[in-house]
Amino acid sequence: MSTSKDSFSIDIIVRHPSHDPETISAALSLKPRASWPVGEDLGRKVRAKWSFFYAQLLEGTTPSDYERALKSVRRFLRKNAAFWADFSGGNGQVELILNLKVHPQKKEGDECFELYLAPAFLQELSTRDIGLRVQGWQGNIKGEKSEYNPKRARSVRKR
Repeated sequence: MSTSKDSFSIDIIVRHPSHDPETISAALSLKPRASWPVGEDLGRKVRAKWSFFYAQLLEGTTPSDYERALKSVRRFLRKNAAFWADFSGGNGQVELILNLKVHPQKKEGDECFELYLAPAFLQELSTRDIGLRVQGWQGNIKGEKSEYNPKRARSVRKR
């Protein structure tokens, strides 16, 4: 995050073989943008083997917004420490997605993307067994770009 034209969002995806989305929503005090319970009909005679919960945690447009957002996510993770311990102990999976607007290069060889993640932030993710996906987008990341994409959601590592 280096210029005022940069924008970002931080999303969370939570999957679990038995916790339902309502329980996850209540425990984390988040409203999902998309969710379904175990057994949900996903079409073509396919039923969900895992519950699924997708929500946006934060978004911003300035470098200071980005720094505050990472600190806020750390506080969110620590505040919900008991939930994460129970959740991962029950074979749940959690992934944070950092969506960043990436500007095209003016000239070949120009830097178009730089990301700094503080060791404390990475340690918090590691301690909680939470994955991190970083995605760069050309153009606006609000709306259609930051929405859940079911084809990509299945790419999270399987245990």
